[in-house]
Amino acid sequence: MVQVDMTRPGRELRPGIDLWKTTKCESVRSRAGDEMLKLTLERVSNPQERIFDNIMLEGGGWEIGKRKLAAFVPADFNGDLDPLELVCIRVWVCTAVDTYQGKDKLAVSIDELKCAGYQRVEDVPPGCSVPEVEDEDMSAPF
Repeated sequence: MVQVDMTRPGRELRPGIDLWKTTKCESVRSRAGDEMLKLTLERVSNPQERIFDNIMLEGGGWEIGKRKLAAFVPADFNGDLDPLELVCIRVWVCTAVDTYQGKDKLAVSIDELKCAGYQRVEDVPPGCSVPEVEDEDMSAPF
């Protein structure tokens, strides 16, 4: 037997600027063969909410990828980066509702904030405040 509640509302998508934490970061190749970072982030105020994003490290998407990456590493960074160094970092993310294959989902809005939809945790956007969390410091290690 299964429990069914037909009166339960669907998942609420809350777009806007909020604090998110990376929970997974791995280096993969795009279909075109370009290296990219594949991120999973969870909303700090509601860890059950997750979004996924890619940061291109080469190819045609590098210009946007470079802007996104600036929320995680210094603008003059030049060296080896272990994708695991980006795990547990908190960043501000601007999300918007995007429809993909007929289904609404949250996606990073690259036209907002300083770093193509992202912003460093210490650079609090106007009108936002850092939520109370009991975690250790999760700012960028750079």
